[in-house]
Amino acid sequence: MFVVVLVSCENKFPDYIEKETGIYQQLISFDEGDESYKKNRYVKASVKLYDKDSLIFKHYKEEVLHPNKHQFNFLFNYLNKGDSASFMVDSKLLIKQMPLLKNIKLNADYVRAEVKVYDYFTDGKLIEDAEMNEQILFKKYLEEHKEFIYKNGIYIKQLNKGEGIGIKQGDDIRIHYKANFINRIEFDNTYKTKDFRFRYGTPGQVIKGISMALRGMKKGEKAKIIIPSQLAFGEEGSSTQVVPPFTTVIYELEIVNVN
Repeated sequence: MFVVVLVSCENKFPDYIEKETGIYQQLISFDEGDESYKKNRYVKASVKLYDKDSLIFKHYKEEVLHPNKHQFNFLFNYLNKGDSASFMVDSKLLIKQMPLLKNIKLNADYVRAEVKVYDYFTDGKLIEDAEMNEQILFKKYLEEHKEFIYKNGIYIKQLNKGEGIGIKQGDDIRIHYKANFINRIEFDNTYKTKDFRFRYGTPGQVIKGISMALRGMKKGEKAKIIIPSQLAFGEEGSSTQVVPPFTTVIYELEIVNVN
């Protein structure tokens, strides 16, 4: 009597094809062309990363990816110009490819990446203009977040009301903040260290956009602020080189105390 044992090689994601260890692909649409990715090419593409159903990263197609700076070549390798696809990527592999994501607490073992390639460029076809690029991305972000209110060059959305008297010149204040780029990558967070304490109005303590937003805020108040580069780190970027030149930044502020 013979017993037949069937071994099932179950695909983690039935609608996807395993391309290599830790990467599964579902092709959504494709172009008839065959222009593929090469390492020396600039790339015009949109990229969205989801941790379960939460969007954790978004790259707009208007921000062309430089061949020496972007970290998505491990996905572009599977896409020709005009293709779009959904990928399931092992979280550990993704963080290895994108170290900036290490500050994000991922809840899933696999992250879903939605990628659309619009074009591949050779070096001679692309003219980079950081200032114009910022304006384009700034406009795109505002189109998607119409709940912000314009105020003297910055955009504000109140998250929580405060109480007491509003902040004024000379007040000793304690604040918490989280700071990220338009693509949602976080670059600073006082909640991970300790609150920031300073006398309001003292030069050089905070960027101009933060100072403008703080005026009139009250103890316990929380707000989200979009700050263009001219009111943030300007045409040279931050002194630490964490924030590039001509970069819009987004802060979530919380007023811990006002004296």
